[in-house]
Amino acid sequence: MSYWKDKRVVVTGGAGFIGSYLTELLVEQGARVTVADDLSRGSVDRIASVLQKVDLRTESLYCYKSCLSVCEGQDVVLNLAAKVTGIEYNRFNMADMFETNMKLQMNVLKAAYETGVSNFLQVSTACIYPHDAKVPTPESEGERGAPEPTNEGYGLAKLMGEKLAKYYAREKGMNVRIGRPFNAYGPRDHYDEKTSHVIPAILKRVLDGDDPVVIWGTGNQSRAFVHARDAARGMMLVAEKGPVGEPLNIGHDQQVTMKELFAVICEVTGRHPKVTYDTSKPDGYAKRGSDTTLLRRYTGFVPSVPLREGIREMYDSMLVAR
Repeated sequence: MSYWKDKRVVVTGGAGFIGSYLTELLVEQGARVTVADDLSRGSVDRIASVLQKVDLRTESLYCYKSCLSVCEGQDVVLNLAAKVTGIEYNRFNMADMFETNMKLQMNVLKAAYETGVSNFLQVSTACIYPHDAKVPTPESEGERGAPEPTNEGYGLAKLMGEKLAKYYAREKGMNVRIGRPFNAYGPRDHYDEKTSHVIPAILKRVLDGDDPVVIWGTGNQSRAFVHARDAARGMMLVAEKGPVGEPLNIGHDQQVTMKELFAVICEVTGRHPKVTYDTSKPDGYAKRGSDTTLLRRYTGFVPSVPLREGIREMYDSMLVAR
């Protein structure tokens, strides 16, 4: 029998990008799911396939009383609520990114503890790692140095959220687990230029007919992308089997440079514009990819969606939306 069957589970941010995949997977596993999302970035359309099977609470989790109401009577809280944007927004709005994400983490964690929730997953981010982190990056690198400068406000907030989760586990005996997802992508991502991640940003430029397509940095920076459906599956496994109070990376160890990514996107779309690499803009991390040794050891997780297949899904969904 599935661990999740008949569990009363709250997914904060459950109508969001990764949260919507998580909501669907939990319903498939027989969980009794409550989605808590103010829909400022989430969308009912993302969970349309399971909307009649979940309890949708359009609550603002900046309000502590709302968090208490949402957590009351629940077995598990999976805390995905966050403000997540791209490098363009992150580097010029660090105060907003820090303050917003700290509030969401503190409120939900405290409310879950006060209402006696038996299992809690704090979803962190790979942005907590320093600029010069080893690649593939083991979890231990999170204890060394400040986050990469262009994402510092967001990264520090999520790192502080991890620390708080560890303190609750150590000092209050709370069953808290921590997941650090790396570079998720997929059809439900955001496509707004100011807040989007790199894959939807490049896809949109190609489909909009940009020629040349402008890509920030040298093009030599690399990432290991994981499909949001795989990331959601990894979160479920970490919540079920991960070590209490210790982080686990959730990601892929197969890296691709921005130049290689652009070539894949051109191949999938059948469009071949020229490309310009704007070296006046930051690369962000030179390389970023997760060491998933501990994740595999505790959970057996292996990503299942190849990058080309995931980009094809995104491309097809964008064509339908146009």
